[in-house]
Amino acid sequence: MRARVYEFWELARSSFWFLPSLMMLVGLALFAVTLTIDELHLAGGVLHTLFYSGGTTNAANLLQTLTGAMVAIATVVFSTMMVVLTLATSQFGHRLIRSFMRDRANQAVLGIFLATFVYCMLVFHMVGNDPKNQFVPGVSLSVGFVLALFSTCTLIYFTHHMAQLFAAPEVLETVGVEFDQAIDRMYPDREGDDGAAAPELGHGTQDLIAHDGGYVQAIGIEALLEIAESQGIVIESRVSYGDYVLPGSVLARLHGAELDDETARHAAREYILGRSRMTDHDLLFAVNQMAEIGVRALSPALNNPFTALDCVNRIGRSLAVLITRPIPPEVVTDDAGDMRLIVRVPNFHQLLDAAFMPIRNYGRTSVITMREMLRVIGKLAPLTRRDMERRALARHAETILEAARHGLSERTDLAHIRSCFFDTRRALGDVGIILPEEPDNQRHD
Repeated sequence: MRARVYEFWELARSSFWFLPSLMMLVGLALFAVTLTIDELHLAGGVLHTLFYSGGTTNAANLLQTLTGAMVAIATVVFSTMMVVLTLATSQFGHRLIRSFMRDRANQAVLGIFLATFVYCMLVFHMVGNDPKNQFVPGVSLSVGFVLALFSTCTLIYFTHHMAQLFAAPEVLETVGVEFDQAIDRMYPDREGDDGAAAPELGHGTQDLIAHDGGYVQAIGIEALLEIAESQGIVIESRVSYGDYVLPGSVLARLHGAELDDETARHAAREYILGRSRMTDHDLLFAVNQMAEIGVRALSPALNNPFTALDCVNRIGRSLAVLITRPIPPEVVTDDAGDMRLIVRVPNFHQLLDAAFMPIRNYGRTSVITMREMLRVIGKLAPLTRRDMERRALARHAETILEAARHGLSERTDLAHIRSCFFDTRRALGDVGIILPEEPDNQRHD
């Protein structure tokens, strides 16, 4: 249940209607407050001179103008956003639509216009709404006028924000922050050694079967742990965040005892499946978003390797944080210390493959892209704490050199990549793998 509530909350936060809807409710509450002030005549004396004191005709005309302007501007804002979003996704990829939709500034601007529209419409309804047809809510009307002026100012900010938001460095930073947040969730910065790997448990006693298909968006860890503890079993998850599950496939394997049908269905429902992947726990999807920007930048349609350089460096920045974190345990235990749940998360080796493999495949003819990848690997080398990570970096450095041999035709370019490779090899040191020897004419002092 907690996993479903969390999934709904994340979907609501990432939707375009959530914040504007809340702001419309705020506009409704503000109208209730200002109308109460008008009906009770609380704004008297000197304070009363600051608010509108005209007749009903002028008040109605003013409110008609404000509401019409708010609707027109909100339409322009929404249309502009959709046009820019279409252009941006064609350049950076459709995977980034959710990241753009989550932008709080865009949601807030649209919400301000809609809240002002709702407020002015409610005030317009109250003008002349008395037996003598003379009631003018002066405080409410004045507040609506101020809100309209404020909304106009936010239009200027919106134009500036949209121009910045879809610049390549800002797009990279947006998806990079999502990757960093996923790292914080899955690789918490805690004291202690690396977590223990899960042991091999055999075939098991029962399988949890998926009754639907889709991507694994969330897993109810706490609920599964409670089921495993109450039944005295071990639940070995066979899928992880971001895996695509087919109907009838195995979600988890149980060890120790069999569950009744109702409990088994309840446990299977703790695997939240959806039509799309989410970056909240899916590290591979988060890094795939960043790699896709680099791959599209290297395509013949765009032919912009400098954006690919920015992408490689931003990936390196996130991996530099990941590489210093302890490996999270695959085994979840109960209060007594007994193993109850096994959930595997991507390791550094898999994330490095997801980040650099696509860029290397599409950028093997770009000297500056291959050079920058080697430089990032060299910068990551001193930060490593484990031999397996150094071996993964060394393997990618060797593969980049091999790709350059097949992709570059000029000897000068290839010599430059070889020089960068040997600099990277020196930074990696002895990691226990076979690397090509440096020729005499390529050695450095």
